[in-house]
Amino acid sequence: MPKSEQTSWVFANVRGGITRVISQLQKIKSVETVTPVTGRFDLVIKLRTNEPHKAFSIVEKMRKIKGITSTQTGISLQKISNAKKDESEDPIAFALVKVKGAYKNVLQKIKTFPSFVEAHVIPGEFDIFATFHGYSPEELLETSVEKLGSINGITAMETLVAWTPTSPY
Repeated sequence: MPKSEQTSWVFANVRGGITRVISQLQKIKSVETVTPVTGRFDLVIKLRTNEPHKAFSIVEKMRKIKGITSTQTGISLQKISNAKKDESEDPIAFALVKVKGAYKNVLQKIKTFPSFVEAHVIPGEFDIFATFHGYSPEELLETSVEKLGSINGITAMETLVAWTPTSPY
């Protein structure tokens, strides 16, 4: 993966003071974006590296921030993207997907969704982490999230919907 596309994702839970935690995360040099979400996690944090030792070091800094109660890291092993999709201020949703069988087929189907932005193959509890942008939360759910369940090979999925737009720091 080219250096500019090296990415890791950190899914974090926060207790109290989420605004303060986001502010502290923004001060960490390798943090690209911080997105508050609904679902099992409170924050989706995009890092500027997929090198395990660097990601580990960054996560260690994150865990020292008062209020962060847990983290889960996904290091991108493979990326596909839709370079045409503008991810500006549109509503955003993330999907954590478990796959049985070949990832390639699932990735090809996900890439055809009109609101698809990017997907990463990650090791761990989930196999694929995908990002979608839409004109409204309802449109996002109808055109992407609900359709994921119909893809052959997906055994489970979890959706994280952002409650504020993502912004780079």
